[in-house]
Amino acid sequence: MTLWEISFRAQYDYPFIRMSGRYPGLPISMWCVFNRELLQVPTLDPRILEGIERDIAKAGRVVDKWVEGAEARIFMLQKCTCDALDSPWNVWEKFDFVDAPPAVYKDGWGYFRVIGFDESKTRDLFREMNTRGPTELIRKRELSLSVLPSSVWVNSLFAELTEKQMDAVLKAHRHGYYTSPRQITTESIAKGIGLSRSTYEEHLRKAENRIMGALIPYMQLFASGEKKPEKMLAKGSVLEAAESAAQGSA
Repeated sequence: MTLWEISFRAQYDYPFIRMSGRYPGLPISMWCVFNRELLQVPTLDPRILEGIERDIAKAGRVVDKWVEGAEARIFMLQKCTCDALDSPWNVWEKFDFVDAPPAVYKDGWGYFRVIGFDESKTRDLFREMNTRGPTELIRKRELSLSVLPSSVWVNSLFAELTEKQMDAVLKAHRHGYYTSPRQITTESIAKGIGLSRSTYEEHLRKAENRIMGALIPYMQLFASGEKKPEKMLAKGSVLEAAESAAQGSA
């Protein structure tokens, strides 16, 4: 049994693909997290962000938004829009592929990376996608199954966290608690959300302990391996692969 990674781009009547065409040169990344969609927009230009928020609202309601560092804005949608839209996720799941996020939307194209065990189903996937619009293969490669044991699944890391503990970690990250040098104290975060410092720190420390406890087995597996497993494409690398391919063919 082998594992296949398929990177491709597509252009069709899908709201987030259309939206990217209105903001040339701006890569918009999307993750599906706990049946919600999260979009990262790498700009703080208020005019662009207002337009993007209006476009997002046509596809799904924004329930949260925040600044990440000093360069990007995050939008969290109320729920996954796959049920209401002709989502590419609905296409590849039908052919037993799973996505390797993020999806990247840029210049009117969607850039995607999917993983599957049956390479022959790639033809079925592309046949289906081409009924919607132009679909182009960027890369297809065989992966060693050794990448699977070291893959960290979201549920294995976060299933034991309570809602308060998850919220404590997310707010700490959002406000710069984990940057170096640290931009904020736990006392300031706690005050901002109406909790005592001791209560907030209790939620935060319990969350950190549980996350580290879940991570350690993966770290031990990685550290004790005879060789490092082949790394999956990093964030945004689908887009980088596309640009490299374009440059190579020029």
